[in-house]
Amino acid sequence: MSEEQPKFLTALSSFFPIFLLLVIDFFAFGLQPQPNTISHLALGVLTAQLICLIAFIKGEICNGQRSRLGQVNLYFGLFWMVWLLFSLGTSYHHVFMDLVCLCGLAMTIITWKQPFEVKLRHRLLKTAGFIGMLGVISYCLMLVAEENFIQFNPVAQILLGIILANLALVISRNRLKGFIALLMLAAIAFLALNALFVCVNLFLLSQQSAVVFTNEFALLLYLLLHFVMVAMLAIHVFKKWALSYNSLLILLLMTASLPLWANFAYLP
Repeated sequence: MSEEQPKFLTALSSFFPIFLLLVIDFFAFGLQPQPNTISHLALGVLTAQLICLIAFIKGEICNGQRSRLGQVNLYFGLFWMVWLLFSLGTSYHHVFMDLVCLCGLAMTIITWKQPFEVKLRHRLLKTAGFIGMLGVISYCLMLVAEENFIQFNPVAQILLGIILANLALVISRNRLKGFIALLMLAAIAFLALNALFVCVNLFLLSQQSAVVFTNEFALLLYLLLHFVMVAMLAIHVFKKWALSYNSLLILLLMTASLPLWANFAYLP
């Protein structure tokens, strides 16, 4: 009984963040004025998988940590399966979105069943990295023609990926403390970069007569969330605290909600 309970809790703690992302993502999709089957968070999930690949390839981890991290990564496949089935089931699905989902699924499968032989494992993991970059390029190609760029903000999605990867390392009880600390600093840097990115885009949008700001309060909340997240991360850095599962889940929720506030803020 004592052995089964941790496995159940690990499965639940791995499933819940992906479930949360899917709920937010499809809610944001429903707010779009025109049918456009593009995920608002797919780039973030791809980023998390690529970061986990760095841990798999460069991290000095034992087979137990490797296996646990691979099992946590398996839940990323749920995100891709749901989006792939949804995309294929719509008449206006985007071919590039299908490709992104397939790339994400391929990465999930490779990281889940890693061979013990070191050279073969590294070769497969590097192949997964190439597939992941192909998925990133495919997603970026979908954004070329997007007018409402803030809701698909790639900088915010990379931030989401950093937090999600950190969450995966915590769930898998990984001991890469230096790498985890580096991810925390990267999250702070991307928070600042995202605030700058959004301010520049808002200035450019304000010069366009086609954009009507319908809810300035939503924009204010969008930017205030950055200060809340910076405060949370700064406290952990100065106090030298490790981010817990609950803290990371709160950060994940705030970051994943950014596309919603961007949708509420203005209508193209």
